[in-house]
Amino acid sequence: MAYKEIVVHVAPDERSPQRLDAAVELAERHEGKVTGVYVLSRLVVPGFASFELSTEVYKRLDTEQRALAEEAERRFAERLGKSTAASEWRLMTGDPVDALTTSAHYADITVVGQTDTDDSHSVAGMADSVVLAAGGPVLVWPYTGSFSVDAATIMLAWNGTRESKRALSDALPLMQAADKVIVLGINTGDGKHIPGADVSKFLARHGVNAEARHTVSSSDLGASDALLSEISDHGANLLVMGGYGHHRMREVLLGGVTRDILRQMTVPVVMSH
Repeated sequence: MAYKEIVVHVAPDERSPQRLDAAVELAERHEGKVTGVYVLSRLVVPGFASFELSTEVYKRLDTEQRALAEEAERRFAERLGKSTAASEWRLMTGDPVDALTTSAHYADITVVGQTDTDDSHSVAGMADSVVLAAGGPVLVWPYTGSFSVDAATIMLAWNGTRESKRALSDALPLMQAADKVIVLGINTGDGKHIPGADVSKFLARHGVNAEARHTVSSSDLGASDALLSEISDHGANLLVMGGYGHHRMREVLLGGVTRDILRQMTVPVVMSH
């Protein structure tokens, strides 16, 4: 398996260049193509206020949006001009999550950013929603820190569910390139799930240097904190895990551990639902 089609969310937020770098790295490694998706949001104004906004104001706001888009396209072209990867620029209009999800349906992997509440250009809930609706792996890039997709040590959060198996399969190309993969078992306590040791054997048959580590609690409170602690203790550069939730209802919150990791992530995360 290779990541031949990589979609990346391009926006005016501060971390957009880092996301693009990650997408380009993936494309170069897999001889793939980078599709940059920029979304112009429709201006939505409450009815009572719309009467007070003149046509000139609407035009100015639209002009400002398009100027940001043109600058983003220029930077995209400049970055890809230094790369051997093929590329495509896609300017869309509408809801950013819906637009990006549509493109994600035709991609091998989609790169989005972690929500940064201090950045007005960061799209709230983007990662959560795209993980649930993409139909494939989503690489979520943190809003702080310096990272590379060339992760030497990867941590796989494993609890034997369909979502964790999907994440394992989707991230296999990354794990095959890593020096080491740590399989961290999440103990559900029901005796039905496969231990991390069996997953390590499966990965070994696919050329992955994997080892099973400690099992952590399945409670939302214990598992997310323990997972972040293990990432730090073992110097992991990337986390792979299943994303839990109800893809037909974006309003329904993701599972507690998934939600917490997306809020508190300290390294890039590959999630599959």
